[in-house]
Amino acid sequence: MKTLQLVFAVGTNASSTISIANPKDGVTLDEVKAGAAKIQEIFVTRSGADFTGFKKAVIVTTTEQPLE
Repeated sequence: MKTLQLVFAVGTNASSTISIANPKDGVTLDEVKAGAAKIQEIFVTRSGADFTGFKKAVIVTTTEQPLE
């Protein structure tokens, strides 16, 4: 399973991560930055803090192994 994680700066010393399951294959950093800019404008944290900047994006790949 793949997850796209977008990390945003919040306030001066914090960060917040948004995870998106199953991103499209071949997604580019430019595409992610364009989407992140839109997200940054409308999202706030639970405490009401604004997202102040985009920090990074990573794709995390996980595997499952059933126990027998």
